Amino acid sequence: MSSQRIEGEKIRCVGRKVSKPRLIHQSGRHRAIEIFVEGRPAKAEVVRVWRVLKS
Repeated sequence: MSSQRIEGEKIRCVGRKVSKPRLIHQSGRHRAIEIFVEGRPAKAEVVRVWRVLKS
């Protein structure tokens, strides 16, 4: 089993079972929520792609 990563501003996941949301720390003072989605198969897709804004 290989681990794959997708990145985007908005990600949609579809599965049969969703874990309880867990608060995790990101860089600096930022916080994020982590969940695990299980299914046969569990699917994820990027709804809004990541974009870098010029300063």
